[in-house]
Amino acid sequence: MFLLFIITLLGFTSPASGQRNSDIGIMTAVPWYLGDIAPFTPQPVLLPPAIGPILRYNFDMRHALKFQASFYDLAASGEIFGGTEAEFHSSFVDLGLNFEFNWWPYKTAHQKTKYSPYVAAGVGYSIDRLGEGKSHVYLPFGGGLKANLGKRLSGGIEVTMRKTFTDLLDGVENPGGETVQTAVGNNDWYMFTGIFLTYKFFNYLNECPTYQEKSYRLKSDSKRNKSDTWFRMSKKHPLTGVGSRNDKPSSAKRRPGTDKGPMPAGHKTAKK
Repeated sequence: MFLLFIITLLGFTSPASGQRNSDIGIMTAVPWYLGDIAPFTPQPVLLPPAIGPILRYNFDMRHALKFQASFYDLAASGEIFGGTEAEFHSSFVDLGLNFEFNWWPYKTAHQKTKYSPYVAAGVGYSIDRLGEGKSHVYLPFGGGLKANLGKRLSGGIEVTMRKTFTDLLDGVENPGGETVQTAVGNNDWYMFTGIFLTYKFFNYLNECPTYQEKSYRLKSDSKRNKSDTWFRMSKKHPLTGVGSRNDKPSSAKRRPGTDKGPMPAGHKTAKK
């Protein structure tokens, strides 16, 4: 619901800006669990992979805001403190909001910006759907690489760590007591390593007729292109009717001793 609210808000506040600055896509990733059951070596969940939609709003060529929703599982098995065997498997629905900073200038569907590494950080909330886990707030941080793959298509890779504020992500709470901690503290962690594809539905610069006409007229006017039909028709001389003030008619006779245009009909030049 939070993701839908943000998307709707952007659409109503600035429809045109949202269309030309946004791209939508899908992301799939491998989740890795790190907690009491796997305190030092993260355990991955290869099947099913995490998957869900993403929406990225690009403020400029350096800064972007990414909204995402995903379905993912976390699972692990092993010995906990005291040699006891433990295992868990939980399913979650994730809603997240990340701020991205492009290390190099980058723009989707832009031929001059091929690719860029980036860093990201944000906040999210995961809802426990099934299993021994617990719904939780998390702080994601990481980075990746994004690249233009075509006129509308872009993609990339991303790795993010996710810090939680609970020790019950796996259903096991600090089995060794307060004096025994994992490599990242008492609370559970997990990470995503994934790939994404995004598509730009509306390329404003290439597909907006109004923008094309405006850009064409400004370019013609600024360069004073005398061979441009639009310019010559709109810049006629008030007396001669010629397209440019610098283009003097070759057949018209000028008034003697003046530069005020052709002589009126029937006028004869006095002989000296």
